[in-house]
Amino acid sequence: MDSNIVIGLPAYNEEGALPKLFEKLLFLKDIYGERFRILVVNDGSSDNTENILKEYKKSCGFIDYINHDVNQGLGRAMYTLFCHVSQNYGQGDILITLDADNTHNPNIIPKMIDKLVKEKLDVVIASRFVEGGKEVGLTIERKIYSRGAAAFLKIFFPIDNVHDYSCGFRAYDIGYLDKAIKAYGGKLVTSKGFECMAEILARFSKIGVRAGEYPLVLEYNLKEGRSKMKVLRTIKGYFSLVHRVKKPTGKRGECYE
Repeated sequence: MDSNIVIGLPAYNEEGALPKLFEKLLFLKDIYGERFRILVVNDGSSDNTENILKEYKKSCGFIDYINHDVNQGLGRAMYTLFCHVSQNYGQGDILITLDADNTHNPNIIPKMIDKLVKEKLDVVIASRFVEGGKEVGLTIERKIYSRGAAAFLKIFFPIDNVHDYSCGFRAYDIGYLDKAIKAYGGKLVTSKGFECMAEILARFSKIGVRAGEYPLVLEYNLKEGRSKMKVLRTIKGYFSLVHRVKKPTGKRGECYE
C-alpha cells in the first residue's frame, strides 16, 4: 500500500496531553515511514500548546501544524483540517482524525486503516457501541446521553454499519472526503461545536457512503482537565441538523476561507 497516512488533530489548550499523545503515535512512523504525517490544527490555544508544537516540528519533520489566531470551535478546526488534506492529498490517501486530549488509543489505527483499504470503505469509525467497544471513566449521565444521541441520529441520518455518530476517531479516504466537500459547495462542516462530528456523517448519509466501525475503548479516565463540550448546546446542535442537512442540490465547489 502506497497511501499517505495523515493523522489530523484538532487541538485547543492541550499542552499536557499532546506530548503524551505524540509519544503514543510514534510507532506509526515505524510502520508507514515517509508516508506518515501528523497535522495539528491549533485552534487559538491560550496555553503553551503552540510552543510545544514549534518544538516538535523542529525535531520531527513529519509533524506540522496550522494556527487559528483565535479559538473558533471544533467545527472550524475540522473544516480547516479537511480543506488542507483535500487540497494537498488525493485518492487513496488516508486521514485519521482523533481527539488531542489523549482519550483515544492510537494502537487501533493500523487495524482501522486495514479495514478501510481491504473492505474498500470511505470511512471507518472507532465505535464504542460495537462488540469490544466500551467507555472508561464516563459518568452514567454521559453514557445515557451518548447512546440517546446515537439513536436519534440513526433515525434521521441512517448509514449502514454505523452506530456511533459522535466519536471523532475516524479513518477517511481522502478521495471520498474531497468528493463530499465538492458536493456540498465547500460547506461540508458548518457547525462550530462538537455536533460537527454528527454533521459530517449526516451529510455523508445524503450522498451515499460506504462505512464501517472498529471497536473503541474510550479512555476518558486519561483526560486532563474538564471536558470542553457543552452538553445542552451540543444536543440543540443535533436537533438543528434535521433541518439544516439536506441532500446537495448539485452546486459544486471547493473549500473557501
